[in-house]
Amino acid sequence: MLTLTNIKKVFKTDEVETWALQNVNLEVKKGEFVAIMGPSGCGKSTLLNILGLLDTPTEGAYILDGKDVSQMSEDDRTDLRKGKLGFVFQSFNLIDELNVSENVELPLLYMGVPKKERRQKVKEVIERVAMTHRAQHFPSQLSGGQQQRVAIARAVISRPHIILADEPTGNLDSKHGKEVMDLLCELHKEGTTIIMVTHSQHDANYADRIVNLFDGEVVSEVEM
Repeated sequence: MLTLTNIKKVFKTDEVETWALQNVNLEVKKGEFVAIMGPSGCGKSTLLNILGLLDTPTEGAYILDGKDVSQMSEDDRTDLRKGKLGFVFQSFNLIDELNVSENVELPLLYMGVPKKERRQKVKEVIERVAMTHRAQHFPSQLSGGQQQRVAIARAVISRPHIILADEPTGNLDSKHGKEVMDLLCELHKEGTTIIMVTHSQHDANYADRIVNLFDGEVVSEVEM
């Protein structure tokens, strides 16, 4: 589904060059669940941003579904993200002024889905994450685990091919963390490709493969 070849990413200031990624080579197959691990500052989030078309590499090729997307314009990357990529963040990134239903509906609004179809899809996905009873509540009225379930509902509402999860249980206790991981595993079993950045070995054990990063380089890959 996607291939990275000799990916490098450098951040420059007037005085300093910082190499966040160096010669990263990675292949992820359709339907695979990959966990990316490594110490803080090793380049995990930078790699996830490139995979999610939120950033571009300084050098190297990124082939997604047969197309080199590494140097696409921002507009083209935005169009490609719609319906293909779903994002789940450690900090949930819900919009405080919108209720649960409205937060989940947002990607469909951007995609121009008709209102009647949007409402039906929102109803179905909120039921799936067991948040129907909270559909009219706002993020501030939810627990961390509930907010993350809403974030997952928003990520999957457009039926993306790939879900990119950045420390999805990082702000949760063990009980709510397990609920979130169980949801991701359900999506994986249904054929969704999942790429997850995590510090947690426990969470990484859910994956098919663990990719270890150190100082911006892939130092090992372990099949589970």
